[in-house]
Amino acid sequence: MSNDVRRADLVKLCATSPTCDDRASTAYFQNRLARFALDYRRLMRLLAALPQRPSVLVNEYYDPFGPDIGCLRDEGLTRQKVQVLRSRLAALNAVLRQGAETACFTSVRPDFAAHGLCSAQPYVQGPAGRAPLHPTAAGALAIALADQQAIPADAR
Repeated sequence: MSNDVRRADLVKLCATSPTCDDRASTAYFQNRLARFALDYRRLMRLLAALPQRPSVLVNEYYDPFGPDIGCLRDEGLTRQKVQVLRSRLAALNAVLRQGAETACFTSVRPDFAAHGLCSAQPYVQGPAGRAPLHPTAAGALAIALADQQAIPADAR
């Protein structure tokens, strides 16, 4: 999903540009999000229409940055740029949440609040990682635990 809106590319562009909220990058993001939303809603409708209606969990995206972004200054990310990226993340999460709710599925948002990129124990791979902005093993575990908590006890 994140790949569908080219989130990593947008973060790289943001880091290397003077600003993140210029008209071109905003239009690009909105276009990618609109395309994704159409495909995603179609998928949710198809899943909801299956004869043995499956239980579906939709993972929303975590905030990779956390409250401290000081370690990202050398990467070109300022507080203002991170705010733009967070607003775009919120728009993506709104699409995910609304699609899940419309199909009567469950959306889950893992909490990475104390484990952003600049924290002592980040749940996210940094810019030099093999998969920047993707979860570390601890982050993947946090996502799995959030999913487990979202499953009703009688369904486990």
